[in-house]
Amino acid sequence: MKTAITALITAMLLSTTCAVARPLNFATDSFPPFYYEEEGKTQGMQYELSQIIFRKMNTKFKITFAPWKRALLMAKSGKVDGVFGLRKTEERQQWMIFPNEPLMNVYTVLFKRADDPFEFNGISSLEGKNIGIIKGYTYGTEFDKSILFSKEEVANLSQNFLKLHAGRVDLVAGYRTVGRYMLKKMNLMDRIVECPGKINVSPLYIGFINNPENVETCRSFSIHLKKLKESADCKKIMRNIGIHPELVFPCK
Repeated sequence: MKTAITALITAMLLSTTCAVARPLNFATDSFPPFYYEEEGKTQGMQYELSQIIFRKMNTKFKITFAPWKRALLMAKSGKVDGVFGLRKTEERQQWMIFPNEPLMNVYTVLFKRADDPFEFNGISSLEGKNIGIIKGYTYGTEFDKSILFSKEEVANLSQNFLKLHAGRVDLVAGYRTVGRYMLKKMNLMDRIVECPGKINVSPLYIGFINNPENVETCRSFSIHLKKLKESADCKKIMRNIGIHPELVFPCK
């Protein structure tokens, strides 16, 4: 009898220790080279980084790709567990919870036509410009709230670059690494160039829907991510998952 009880307790402990958390589903738009889908497979440096963290948590996750505005609506309506790769804002914190640790910081910059003599010297230098942005994106408080220039919204960055190339907007705002990746893919690197200087430095997070199930998941994700950033192997791990040289390594 004693042996049977011991075996039962052992089995219960093992099942608790080895329990796999429920799979998570995040929505987001394609954001290469950070996260994107190619031939039906999710790839990208932030996706790879998150895989490392969720693996430590014994949690499986997937990303559903959709236009950004729709991705946010999917999360608000509870169709997914959260949104992958977004900025923390006051509005979003009303219905989402964020880890203390961001995945990484990214630079927001402006892009112009190569033959345009325009020089970016702060928000005031944008007066009168027509700037392409993406629906639902934020580019920093100063840029978002400025009324010195007009903003034209589209669904994705490639549409913005085509409009810029055609002269339908004066400038395009976007994340530096993503913009460089898209211009190379679109064979436009000789036609569209990055303006020196940055609009904003943006920490990107995974945002979880604010419910009791996600509170502990979010807290655990943050703890594991912080440990990885502080580990001796952090820089080696970042190189292995393809962190680009122009990005600041998130290691501490």
